[in-house]
Order: sequence, then C-alpha cells, then structure tokens
Amino acid sequence: MKRAALYLHFPYCRSRCTYCDFNAYTDVGAERSSYIQALIQDIRAQDRWRIHSVFCGGGTPSLYSAEELGAVLQACREHFDFRPVEVTLEANPGTVSLEQLQGLRKAGFDRISLGVQTFEPELLKVLNRIHSVADVENAVHWARQAGFENLSLDLIYGLPGQTMASWQETVKRALALKPDHISTYQLTVEPGTRLESQVRLGEVQLPEEDLVYEMDYWMRRFVRGSGLRRYEVSNWARPGRESRHNLVYWKDLPYLGLGCGATGFVNGWRVRRVLHPVAYERMLAAGAVPVVSAERRDLEGSLRDCLMMGLRVRRGINLRRLLRRFPGLKKETLEAFFQGFPADWWSLSDSRLRLRGRGVDFVSTVCEELMEYLLVQPAFADPGGAQIEDAGLTEVAAVITA
Repeated sequence: MKRAALYLHFPYCRSRCTYCDFNAYTDVGAERSSYIQALIQDIRAQDRWRIHSVFCGGGTPSLYSAEELGAVLQACREHFDFRPVEVTLEANPGTVSLEQLQGLRKAGFDRISLGVQTFEPELLKVLNRIHSVADVENAVHWARQAGFENLSLDLIYGLPGQTMASWQETVKRALALKPDHISTYQLTVEPGTRLESQVRLGEVQLPEEDLVYEMDYWMRRFVRGSGLRRYEVSNWARPGRESRHNLVYWKDLPYLGLGCGATGFVNGWRVRRVLHPVAYERMLAAGAVPVVSAERRDLEGSLRDCLMMGLRVRRGINLRRLLRRFPGLKKETLEAFFQGFPADWWSLSDSRLRLRGRGVDFVSTVCEELMEYLLVQPAFADPGGAQIEDAGLTEVAAVITA
C-alpha cells in the first residue's frame, strides 16, 4: 500500500496579518462551517493511502471547534489506512481555550504549533496579530493541562522596528515556556501584502541586513543551552520531538494536500487544488475534482528539490539513496565540487552528504552553485533528457542517459 503524509488546509482567519501571502480569507461564518463538509468529501474521494503524519494548517485551523476538527480526523480514520505518528494543529494563541484543547486531544491531535511570532506587544499590533502576550502564556498552559506533550512555538525575526534587545527578549520568554520545538523564520516581505505596501510607502522601517544576521547568529548560539537541538536550518527540537511531518517535505517524500489551495506531491506530480474555498466547495458539490494544476517534475526539478531540501536538515542526505535515485550522479563528482568550500562547511562519507557549521547558514547559495555545477556534467547535460519516475514513498526508479 502506498504511504504518504497528509496536509489539510483550513483557509479562514479572523483578520489578515500584514505579512501574510498564504491562501487565507477572513472569517465569513456560514461558509466557514460548510467548508468542513467539503473537506470531508475531498478526503473520501482519495485513493486508500497509508497515512503516517497529519498537519492541519491555514489560515487559522483553531477557529474551528474540537468537534468539527475531530470529524475531519474521523473521516481520515474511516477512509485511509490511518497510522499517524504525529497529528499537528496550527493554532493562533488568541483562538484557543482549555475546553477546546481538551477536545482536540481527545479527538486524536497530539501536537500543537502556536503562531507566537513575537512577545513584543507593539510588534504584535504592527503585524495585525489578534493575540496578546497573555494569550500565548495561557495557550501554552492550557495545552499542557489538556495533555499535549508536543508543543511548538513559531517566532519571526527581522520585523519592522524590531531591535536586538526585543528579539532577545522574545527568544528568552519563548524558551521560558519550555516548548518541545521552536521554529524561527526571517521575515520575508511578499509582493501584494499589506506589509509590502507599508514598506514601499515608508510607513514601517525594516532592520538593517547586518542586524537581521546578528539576530539569527545570536539565536543559534543562545538556544544551545536550552535542551533544544537544531535539526534543520530554522528548527530546534528536544530529542524525539522533531516535526515528523515537515521532515517529509525536507526528505522530498510523498504527501497528499487536501483543502482549497493545498499542494500535494505524489507519484512524481505536484498537484494544486483550486484556491478559493467557495469554488472548491462548488466543484466538489458538482462531482468535479477540485484541481487547478498538475505538474510533473523534470530531472532538474527533482534533483534541485532533493538537494535544496535535504541539505537543510542536520543529518543531510542519505548518499546511497541519492545515487540510486540519480544513477548519473557520482560521489566523486560531489566531492570535486565541495573541495571548493572550506572543509568545515561540509561532510561527505559513503553513507551521507551534509552541510556543517557556516555551510548550513549558506545552504541556498551552496545548493544553487551545486546545481549549476552538476547540470554541465556529461551525465546531466544530454539534451535528450532523462525521465525520473517518482513512483513511491521510499525508492524512485530513475534512468539518466549518460
């Protein structure tokens, strides 16, 4: 039986954060409720996969009641071979209660990811976040009281008006809550967002690049003594609390994406569902498949994704699997490329390829240069091309014409 992770999208929010370019819509009441039934219908229309992890993202999934979210999980149990080792719900701290969290835990959710972003009240207002600092502290306390033993906090640095002192205070307060996992993201100003307009009009001022780098540098060193270990470029966890679901993305493994705007990757195809929730519901009601695009990755895309995502992870890439997947690729070719970098930036053995030290900090640059190098090698430069069959979760049948 085919195995995959499962991503479920919940698109509604009470208000839109200034930096957000996700597929999200402000809460519209009745349409929000009907969406649950559409999502369940989408679940029941899928092949019978063995599901090993679930992630409910958004939007703000925690706007829904424990009963509604529990009904979605129950539909998964009834339709799939449902054996998840991790079931995560993204939550805004301002939308949860003890009663709701107890209901979620009873329904089968075992991991909560709280979008904290900052502990600075003024910055929360700048970002148009609906929660307060007190909401964060309450949400963590209630989650623990409800029985959640796997709790993650999301933080953002490089925010408008953020200082080194305010970032340090945010990190210290986050760690004081003893989370099992922390994700830290550098703010990205996306086109079309309210933040992009504010920056362009001079309404807010972003920190200088040097300061943003110093924030990241300080964070990486400060967290070392907290019991959390950096296992990916932007993620820290206690041993055994790494995000199982996100590791699927970083290892370039199959996942179903259900719900409006959700993207999945199965059998070598990247499939995206229709964006708007109303269009999504109408297509399902009409018996149509709510897919807006399906793209099969070519050789370059497969190799790029495999390297870019895999080298973000502390353990790196399983070299034997990599060479089996891309037979035209040789260990000697990789070694020749990495000789151009400092020896303490990388590690290459018979079993693994990984970045170390400063190499991790420059993973995007390293991967782009590696791709440029590989694509002019004889095994990859043949214009006749080689087709890569991403036909399953673990092994990929790949043929490269040398």
